[in-house]
Amino acid sequence: MKWLLLVVFSLGLSACKTVPVKQSMSSDVQLDLSKIEIKGKNLYKAMKSDDATDPPTSREADLLEMASKDLLCGDGYIAVRVEDELSQIEHIYLMFQPEKSKGIQFGRHIRFDFKLGTNDIKSVISSTKSCLLVPLEDSSTDAAFVTHVLSDVPTDFHVYLSLHHKKPIYIRTSSNLWKIENGKILQSK
Repeated sequence: MKWLLLVVFSLGLSACKTVPVKQSMSSDVQLDLSKIEIKGKNLYKAMKSDDATDPPTSREADLLEMASKDLLCGDGYIAVRVEDELSQIEHIYLMFQPEKSKGIQFGRHIRFDFKLGTNDIKSVISSTKSCLLVPLEDSSTDAAFVTHVLSDVPTDFHVYLSLHHKKPIYIRTSSNLWKIENGKILQSK
């Protein structure tokens, strides 16, 4: 049964045409998606850096403790910090990291946004409403698919996950079907 669903899904995706976002989106949405791509790529770099393996800072430890009460999916979170000097925002990500072989962990990851150089929280963003793990049959699975209801466009978490797993990810939102591959967000038609 799983094999049949995978074949049907693969055939359906192969009929999808992806177009660069610039051809079909307003300039505001294009700018937002460019920022999302940059944030996702910066998160990927941070997760590959020493910051991901260093012990959490006191701020990161406090966030991990606070979030563990209601927001986190269990043990295995890594806290990483990404500065956005242009926007004057410091992002602290709490990323759930199960074994890659288990599949793609879409959620729940958390991003805390602070005004740069302060303790002022600007926002708290969750990647999903639940602890969502999409199993991959094996390493030859070509792509993953997920429905995203928290925003009309893919997020920095999706960009990161596509880069981390080296696979395209198709995301259905209320507005479109999107494809993320190699750090780029494309609209599928």
